[in-house]
Amino acid sequence: MRDGQRGFTLVELLIGAAVAAVVSYGLVVLAGRLAASNAHLQSRLIAAAATERLLERLSAEAASAWSVYRPDADQLGVSNADGHELDFYAQDGSHRPYGWAYRFDAASGTLTRYSFEPGVAGSGVAGEIVGTFSAFTASDALPPAQLGNPASPVYDPLFANANATAVSIPYAAGGTYGGNALVGVHVTAAGVDRSEILASATAPTAFTVVVTYTPSPAPVATATPIAATMVPASTPTP
Repeated sequence: MRDGQRGFTLVELLIGAAVAAVVSYGLVVLAGRLAASNAHLQSRLIAAAATERLLERLSAEAASAWSVYRPDADQLGVSNADGHELDFYAQDGSHRPYGWAYRFDAASGTLTRYSFEPGVAGSGVAGEIVGTFSAFTASDALPPAQLGNPASPVYDPLFANANATAVSIPYAAGGTYGGNALVGVHVTAAGVDRSEILASATAPTAFTVVVTYTPSPAPVATATPIAATMVPASTPTP
């Protein structure tokens, strides 16, 4: 070692090692938080996509069903008062009734699709597992007037002043009803919270808007069209 130069003392080395350890720990914690944040974001994106697919599927199937309803008991005979199952009813071309259901198991978080024969207890057959969610709830069938009720699960501000008449169509099998009743579906998964209003194929597909003028507009006079006249073509000059 040259004159005027000296090495690090043991205390300085220990301090440097401590500073390096603290910085390294901070970098590890930061990397862990970034990884956790990315994993949470990825989980949320996957849950959002799965929820969107489910609601699109339910809307499409409701549009082809004769009835969409929350049954009193699910496919396993358990009370469905909490709305963990949603059922659909339809008939094929030979007027044979058939049904399908979506049953949510809160313990496993899975939503399973069942096929069953309406009106026959214990006929449900479990099919595909549609997905994993935090919660799935179907409301009881509600009259269309509930669209304008802010306290209703199917409330829509667009229909706040609407006056809709309930239409009910009874079906013999299963005690199900078609018509314009509405069912609200609420799904949550990994921070995603979505709701959808379902209406069966037997519900009206349009409504009329009546506009009142004050004062009433004057009638618009429409000109009477002039009858067409036939004009003979001119004879070419030879």
